[in-house]
Amino acid sequence: MAYLDYLLWSYFIGYPIYIYLTTAKEKQMVASDPTKRINVYRSTMFFLWAPTLILLPLIFGSELSMADIGLKWQWNMANQIAIVAVILLSAYLVVSLKQLNNDNEAKKTTLEQLEYVQWLMPSNVKELRYFTLGVSVAAGVCEELLFRGYMLHVLGGQMPMWGAVIVSSLAFGAGHIYQGPAHVLRTALIGAVMAGIYLVTDSIIIPIVLHILVDVYSGFLGYCCIKEERGPAVTA
Repeated sequence: MAYLDYLLWSYFIGYPIYIYLTTAKEKQMVASDPTKRINVYRSTMFFLWAPTLILLPLIFGSELSMADIGLKWQWNMANQIAIVAVILLSAYLVVSLKQLNNDNEAKKTTLEQLEYVQWLMPSNVKELRYFTLGVSVAAGVCEELLFRGYMLHVLGGQMPMWGAVIVSSLAFGAGHIYQGPAHVLRTALIGAVMAGIYLVTDSIIIPIVLHILVDVYSGFLGYCCIKEERGPAVTA
């Protein structure tokens, strides 16, 4: 099923280009009608799940195994330490959100820091649900399987692993071009950290959980700062 591999690599190359060409239009659409933000969330989820589902026939067709893309688990020391770290990080993020929610000055500062993605941040409860349960979960599962699981496996057979980490991380960063060039590099560095965690734990599970956790935190962070800026929350 080599054509499926071609489809995946076409996605890795074409998706950043698509994002670059459509981001300005999406920003304008959301600015003129904030209710369209959910449409952007739905589009994002589609472009994450669609290529990930291409992995299924590759796995069931024996081109790949679940272990090849990191879908395995073992109770080694690295994973035990990683679990403790994730629990501690979760507690820290919850506490920091509670503190932020009660500090208007910190909200203003955070809002300034989020200016580059403020248009994408959830401003009501419905958007928050889409962002946390939809976009964040899709990003955590799909991006880790695609960029760490699949891409590292393929590139690792063609070059030294450090080179595979660099290439996969840059590809991961390129998919976030909507955040601006500086944040592409920042995201690539985050991708390299995730790759390191994957290689050390020998499982994609911890990176997936960690990725979801960070994205969910980002959604709540934006919501805490923006909900009052844009008006009261809408529960419909």
